[in-house]
Amino acid sequence: MIEVSNVTKAFGRGKHRAVVLDGIDFTVRAGEIFAVVGPSGAGKSTLAQCINLLERPTSGSVIVNGEELTHLSDRKLRVARRRIGTVFQASSVLQRRTAAENIALPLEYLGVTSAEVKRRVGELLDRVGLSDRAGHYPFQLSGGQRQRVGIARALALRPSVLLSDEATSGLDPQTTSSMVALLRELRDDLDLAIVFITHEMDTVLQVADSAARLEHGRITESGRLADLLIDQSSALGAELRPRHRDAAAQAGDDVWNLTYDSPNVPADWITRISADLGVPVALLGAAVQLVDGVSVGSATIGVPAHASATLPDLLTRYGLSAGTSPSTRELAAVG
Repeated sequence: MIEVSNVTKAFGRGKHRAVVLDGIDFTVRAGEIFAVVGPSGAGKSTLAQCINLLERPTSGSVIVNGEELTHLSDRKLRVARRRIGTVFQASSVLQRRTAAENIALPLEYLGVTSAEVKRRVGELLDRVGLSDRAGHYPFQLSGGQRQRVGIARALALRPSVLLSDEATSGLDPQTTSSMVALLRELRDDLDLAIVFITHEMDTVLQVADSAARLEHGRITESGRLADLLIDQSSALGAELRPRHRDAAAQAGDDVWNLTYDSPNVPADWITRISADLGVPVALLGAAVQLVDGVSVGSATIGVPAHASATLPDLLTRYGLSAGTSPSTRELAAVG
């Protein structure tokens, strides 16, 4: 588990003092992936450096498994930092070392025996699916494979916390999905607390259990991912919610935009609405995803205009409510 408590980071002094992080608080438990999102300049990179203590916070504390790391001496900090493995955006693999040699680097630095290094590196290569690439140099590996080498190296010293600092940035969608699947597998198998820093909202939906938005050095919103996605007052939930493109409605149909904001929306809601109205309801578009066992997302339907007047009264039967705006009608599932 990692606890970031009231962390502030400022650079400069006097009138030149700039506060980059301002009172950051969050806790990531073992077996949890916590995503931190935010625009460029929000302080994400500085936060990553404060988490792994490459930068010491100006104030506040970073606590791993009950031990505060922030005020340790340099010597003790070098030891304690082994509990936090870090995967960087560009994987930071050394070009003149093979995949196996890159993974071995932190073990060799600690003076681990050659036999133990060989055993551990083989175990890690197998873990990240690169056993057949052990002797390959970085230029012989794809971007995703280089990132897997970076993950394996971050795990070499058996950390309890893994920090992913924009590790999927620049990867193609298929490779990103593969990386996300690997991180979730590692989370489950090794009971890791993972801090996943990114600007890619789609990736957050695939990987995170919880999320927070960082703006101007402050966390403006945070919570369990499923809770954010079904909370219509959540700005972060709105940013994360799956998007869809609509097909054209038939002539004479009213268009209704739907959002899921209840954990209990029936899976066959469109069939039920059609049966109650006695007319076919057209699904014009949808982006619905299962997050932590809860269906979240949005959909658009077309309803014959003559039946639309009775639709709001029927919706309450399924825990639904409807509202209108000048340009479109919206309905939301509420619990």
